[in-house]
Amino acid sequence: VEPRGYKAVMEAMNADNIIAFVREPLSRFYSQYDEAYVRTAPWSNTQNPYYINPNNPQKTKKVHPFPFLYENLQSYQDYEDVFCPPSTRKNPNNRRECLFRPSQEDGTLAKRLDRFVQEYDGRDPYDVHLILQVPKLLSKNSDGTSVHITELYNTTNAENDWQLIAKKYIGQHAEFTKAGNGKKGGKVIEGRSYPRRFDKSLVSRETERRICLLALLDYCCLNFPLPSSCEEDVKGLSCTMDYDDERGAVRVQPGVFPDVARVNAF
Repeated sequence: VEPRGYKAVMEAMNADNIIAFVREPLSRFYSQYDEAYVRTAPWSNTQNPYYINPNNPQKTKKVHPFPFLYENLQSYQDYEDVFCPPSTRKNPNNRRECLFRPSQEDGTLAKRLDRFVQEYDGRDPYDVHLILQVPKLLSKNSDGTSVHITELYNTTNAENDWQLIAKKYIGQHAEFTKAGNGKKGGKVIEGRSYPRRFDKSLVSRETERRICLLALLDYCCLNFPLPSSCEEDVKGLSCTMDYDDERGAVRVQPGVFPDVARVNAF
């Protein structure tokens, strides 16, 4: 936004106006999982309580709640060799092409995702990237009471929406410009620029239906339609609303709280 970017919008907006950008819950869950997978991997030593020092494994701060995710993987290179096998590369010794290639995994990672989704109940996220969107938008008490949001936008159309926001609060002359073009402009934060590491086509419909259950609060409160894989169970996927007289606010809760479903088939 010319000339002061994001701050210009914030200064022009009334303090009572609250805007938020949200994302389709199923797609977001896949990204959340990919991010949490790498950040909490035993080889990742950056702000990771589950890091295992190969020289002193006894000093690990926490035991990972889902250690099976990393079975037979000792390093990022081992992980990379699963979604980008050396035999599929033009040069087996060159890892650069793995960064932006679609996953070539054989189902190993997809099966581990399937098992994770069945065993994860969503109530105690072990990594910040697994937190749903609605709890992040709630009050500091995170007690389930609703908050007033003036405008809600979808991240898939973020750049065009920021254009509309700029014109609405600054004026029709406002122009949203990307950083790096020689002007002091704002820049839309872009999402992932690399493919998923698991093969999404190998993820079962049962897994997608349970993800809908895990992300039910986001689907209800943000009014996203359920994906086709979850429509069959639409009657079982609903939320409840009640009124808290003491707080004077509406409380929204999932109609179903997912239980841990231990699956012995893996």
